[in-house]
Amino acid sequence: MNKNPKVLFIYPGYIVGEQPLCVQYLIAGLKKIDIETRLFHLTPYRKRPYFGDPHRIIRREFMRVLHDFQPDIVGISTMTINFATTREMCKWVKDYNSKIITILGGIHPTIEPEGSIKEKNVDMICVGEGDEAVPELLEKMRSGIDYTDTASFWFKKDGEIIRNEPRPLVQDLDSLPFADRDCLESEYMDAELFGVNMHATRGCPYPCTYCQNKFLMELYKGKGSFCRYRSYENIFAELDELITKYKIKNISFSDETFSLNKKWLYGFLKEYKKRFALPFVCQTRPDLVDREMLQAMKDAGCQFINMAIESGNEQLRKNVLHRNISREKMVEAFRVAREVGIQTGAYNIIGIPGETIENVWETIDINQEINADRIFCTVFMPFKGTSLGEEMLSDEKNILMPVEDAEIYYSTITVKHKILTPRLLLGYQGFFDYYVRLSKKFHFAVHGLRYFYQLLPPVHKAGGIVRAIREMVIESVYHAKRFLPTPGGFYMKRL
Repeated sequence: MNKNPKVLFIYPGYIVGEQPLCVQYLIAGLKKIDIETRLFHLTPYRKRPYFGDPHRIIRREFMRVLHDFQPDIVGISTMTINFATTREMCKWVKDYNSKIITILGGIHPTIEPEGSIKEKNVDMICVGEGDEAVPELLEKMRSGIDYTDTASFWFKKDGEIIRNEPRPLVQDLDSLPFADRDCLESEYMDAELFGVNMHATRGCPYPCTYCQNKFLMELYKGKGSFCRYRSYENIFAELDELITKYKIKNISFSDETFSLNKKWLYGFLKEYKKRFALPFVCQTRPDLVDREMLQAMKDAGCQFINMAIESGNEQLRKNVLHRNISREKMVEAFRVAREVGIQTGAYNIIGIPGETIENVWETIDINQEINADRIFCTVFMPFKGTSLGEEMLSDEKNILMPVEDAEIYYSTITVKHKILTPRLLLGYQGFFDYYVRLSKKFHFAVHGLRYFYQLLPPVHKAGGIVRAIREMVIESVYHAKRFLPTPGGFYMKRL
C-alpha cells in the first residue's frame, strides 16, 4: 500500500455519555503521523426498527459513510457484547469493497484472539493496547514494506495465521498524544452524569473474578508495570486544552481505582487545587479511602465518587468474587464520604453464581444502610477472560444466549442460575432501586409491579410489537426512578 491510507474507525456501541477514549487515543496517534481518519458510532441509531431487519438503518448510514469517505482500512474497537454487531459490520465492509482491510481491536479480540482472527471477514486483529502498535502498522503500510511482523498484531496470510507477541506496555503515558475530542459531535462531550471523561492512570491490580484484569496482567507479565501514571503536568496540560478549547465545567476521571497509589494521589490533589477550580468525579474501592483522603479529595474539588459494593453477602464477596472487603469498611467509606460532602454511587451485581434470594436482599439491605446518591445494579454476565465467566461458560447447558448477542450489559440474562430464575433476576434488577429507596411498608406494591415486569419475554425472544412493548416498559421503569427519594437529588441528573 504505497500511499497514505485512510482509516475509518468504528465504535459499535452506544456513547451514553462517556466518550470511547480507547478509540480517541488511536485517532490522535494516527493524526500525529498525518493519517486521515473518521469515526462512526451507533449512538444515533440506538432505537432499532421493530419490524424487518433491525440493522437496516445502521447499514444504510454506514454504507453512506463508506461511500463518502472511501477508507482503505476499517478498524473496529469491540467488546464482547458488541461482537455480533461487529461481525455484521465487517461483512458490510467486504460486501461494499473486498479490498478494504478490516482490523479488530479492543478487549474482545484481546481475550478471544483465535476466534476473532478466524472470522471470515476479518483480516487482522490487535491484541492488547494499540497506542504504539497501530501507528507502526500504518507507517509500514504506507511505506510499502512488510508489516506482518508488527508486534501485537495477528494477520491472515496465504491461508495461515501469523501470531505476533504483544509488545511491552507503554510505560511513559506522557509520551502519548491527548485523546482526540474532535472526532465526535459536541453533544457527546460530557461523561455519564458529570463532565468530560479522561484517564490519569492505566491498570488495576486487583484479580476480581468477574473482571478481565487478571487475564490482562498475565498477558503482560514481564512486559512492564501494569499500573501506570501520567505526570501531573501532563494531566494539567490536557485539562488546560479542554478548558480553553471546549469550555468544560467539570471533569470525570474514568480510572478504575483512582486512589490506588496514595502518594501519587495526594501529590495530584495538592497541585490540582492550586491550578483548577474544576469539580471532578472519580471511582475507586471502599478499602482504598479513609477520612483524611476523602477530605483531601473534597478540598480539591471532588463532588462525586463511585465505589463498588457488588454483593451484601460476605462469603460471596470473599470466596466467589475475590473482593475481600468487610461490610464495616464499605459502610464506613460511604458514611465518611457523605460526612465530608462527597456524593456517592454504589455498584452492585445480582445473579452471582451460588447467590440466593436471601443474598439479594442482603445486597439491598447494605445499600439501604450506605444510602448512596446513585445506585447501579447489573445482572452477572459471564465474560471470557474472567475466571468466574470461564467457569460458567465451560458448561454449555448454562448458556441461555451468547454474550456476543447481548448488546445491553445491565439487564440481559445470558446464563442459567442454579437458584434464581431469569425472570426473577430481571425483576430484581429492574426494581432494585425501588426496594432500596422506599420504606418497607411500600415493598408490597413493589413486589406487585415487579411480578408483572417479570412477565416480559427475554430480549432474544422478543420481536416486532412485543419488543416495542418490552422496551417501553423497561424504559418507563428506569425513568420513574428519578422520582424515588435520594439523599442529594443527584440521581439521573442529566435526564
